Amino acid sequence: MRIVRKFFNLKKISLRRLSTINGGRIIYNKFKDKGVKDVFLYSGGAIMPAVDSFYKGDINYYINTHEQSLGHAATGYAKSTGKPGICMVTSGPGLTNMITPITDATNDSTPLIVFSGNVPKKAMGTQAFQECPSVDITKPVTKWSYCVENVNELSDIVDEAFRVSTTGKKGAVHIDLPKCITTATTKIENINNTFIHTDLNYNKNILDFNINKISTLINNSKNPVIIAGQGCNEAYKLLRELSSKGNIPVTTTIHGVGIFDETNNLSLKFLGMHGNPAANFAVQNSDLIINLGSRFDDRSTGNVEKYAPEAYKAAKENRGGIIQVNLNKEELSKNITTHYNFHTKCDLFLKHLLPCINYKERNEWLNRINMWKSKYPFDIAELDDGTLNTQMVIKSINRNLPKNKRCRITTGVGNHQMWAAQFIDYKLPQTLMTSGSLGVMGVGLPYSIGVQIGNPDDLVIDIDGDGSFNHTLSELKTVSNYNLPIKIAVMNDGHMSMVRVWEKLFFNERYTATNLNQNPDYVLLAESFGIESMYCNSKEMLDKNVEYFLNYPGPILCEFKVNTDLCYPLVKPGNALDDMFLYQEENKFDKIDVTQVPS
Repeated sequence: MRIVRKFFNLKKISLRRLSTINGGRIIYNKFKDKGVKDVFLYSGGAIMPAVDSFYKGDINYYINTHEQSLGHAATGYAKSTGKPGICMVTSGPGLTNMITPITDATNDSTPLIVFSGNVPKKAMGTQAFQECPSVDITKPVTKWSYCVENVNELSDIVDEAFRVSTTGKKGAVHIDLPKCITTATTKIENINNTFIHTDLNYNKNILDFNINKISTLINNSKNPVIIAGQGCNEAYKLLRELSSKGNIPVTTTIHGVGIFDETNNLSLKFLGMHGNPAANFAVQNSDLIINLGSRFDDRSTGNVEKYAPEAYKAAKENRGGIIQVNLNKEELSKNITTHYNFHTKCDLFLKHLLPCINYKERNEWLNRINMWKSKYPFDIAELDDGTLNTQMVIKSINRNLPKNKRCRITTGVGNHQMWAAQFIDYKLPQTLMTSGSLGVMGVGLPYSIGVQIGNPDDLVIDIDGDGSFNHTLSELKTVSNYNLPIKIAVMNDGHMSMVRVWEKLFFNERYTATNLNQNPDYVLLAESFGIESMYCNSKEMLDKNVEYFLNYPGPILCEFKVNTDLCYPLVKPGNALDDMFLYQEENKFDKIDVTQVPS
């Protein structure tokens, strides 16, 4: 009888335990409910109760060498998959190290959810070990930052974090987790319906499109051009249909490359400070600009007072102007004055518009554009001494890309970034992952880690500059640890070359703090991490080396020894979009006289 009673008591205890759950397990279970397969984390004392829930679980977790790289890897994952990147870091320096990737994600409208540990609530404000005012720090650079007050609200807060990060204009969310919350237990039936949703002020209703007015403008316009930004990524097929049906040329922002097939005759590639001259000229001479999912940032407009004069003239005469479609209401008519604004998703706008669009020859307009393409192409001077520059390497990469795999490119920030946008022909969206608004050096390698994890069957190539690569080269350890088959192309020219260009042009060649002096031996560095490596410094061996590099079955680094060079075209800050410097054979910039541009 005594044995039966003992067994019964054990059973009651077991059932009671099964009916309770701690904060760390609540988070883990919510991840599973939402289909999360990959989490980027770095442990520490304050986050340990949440990290512990991953022990022998079935959600993959990846450990980078630094929290900043962890955040960038999660951002690369999100940029390439459309799913939110999930991060877990500890308190204090763990969270402060995440500020750059959080800001990068928010600025580039990328869904990122950061869970940071913190000291127990009773210790907050005492300068406890590894304590910082996490919410105060992150609030200005996130869509939402919140410190959890009660374990019973945690489930709903995780739901809200996913909703806020992925709804409307996507961005970063930060959830602060005091250690007393992640260790606290609660009954399972108590964890739902405790949190009131925040008001995002997003209008999800389709506005009155006034389709007849817009379609009439498009059908009657002589010189229309489409600008496609990141907000049009998911509507890329509809965009292509609009271009084909209306016979309208398309240019993109950096984040929009690949939305429109760049091998199509109507493609103008990307526009802006280092963009295609033909695209810049087209925008400045267009009577109707159709902006789909872009915010008219300063790098794509040049001097706003001199922007799109023909479109503004056409607007006054009621025969054209600027159409802007954006999911973020605050971006409409913000950076420049636009004439027809639609606060909605690009796919909904295009679905309503397409049935009303007619084909039009537009021979005169397209002939002018083709003339600009021919006269002012992206071009380089081939070096006569057999050595390399970065543009030659990137053109070789483009020539040798395999035809049977989807290829995704990541970059750091600098000249190599612009040349990767210029000399690779992008055919699909979300195939160039780069830091745009914040311009973070060092993102190329950690981005590529996240991209490869999120897209294991794709060919992932990090086209990096030595200056950028030096910021995060410790991530070679992460590549090696997980045997990620990333192709890492390091352009070693010994300089921070984009800044050096500005020193040459605008600072009377006072070269200061742009010489990298002694770079590491990148080949030996990769080998020290167990990664295959190679070296290339000659034009004669370039294509052969690139072919081997791209087809190697595992992770590989190739150090390309290149000459520093000038990045062109260049719209000087303060200049009109079509007032550019172009490269000449004598390796000098030649300023375009816009008054002499053929019309």
